[in-house]
Amino acid sequence: MEQLLIIEDDIGLNQGLSKALKAANRQIISCQNLKTAKEQLLCSGVSLILLDINLPDGSGLELLREVKENTPYIPVILLTANDTDLDIVDGLERGADDYITKPFSLSVLRARVNTQLRKQASNHKNAPICIDLFHFEAMTFYVGE
Repeated sequence: MEQLLIIEDDIGLNQGLSKALKAANRQIISCQNLKTAKEQLLCSGVSLILLDINLPDGSGLELLREVKENTPYIPVILLTANDTDLDIVDGLERGADDYITKPFSLSVLRARVNTQLRKQASNHKNAPICIDLFHFEAMTFYVGE
């Protein structure tokens, strides 16, 4: 089951996103600050993060850095009011997989979320499996050193 982590401090927008992105094979985890989001990341296998930059207890860009350092395979879409070219370039260069500015089209947001999830699923299928010294990759078996 896919798990989407929505980190947005605007309660109404957070609830609206949660309803709009809900699907049969998808669980929505909703947070309104960085502290709760970090706790959720430790507890659950998140498939995608939808992240606001301006949060009450810090910058979403700091969480983006942590996520990309620790779990680079989790796609992160920044969803923010910061809409200058400099903001967008900065967010993408820091590792965001996509950058959406507010106000946004809900249908475009859904499409971008689904695109990132498809990419992740495709990449995950080809990821090597490592068990102790044994490495399984692309239907080939290797013994590590």
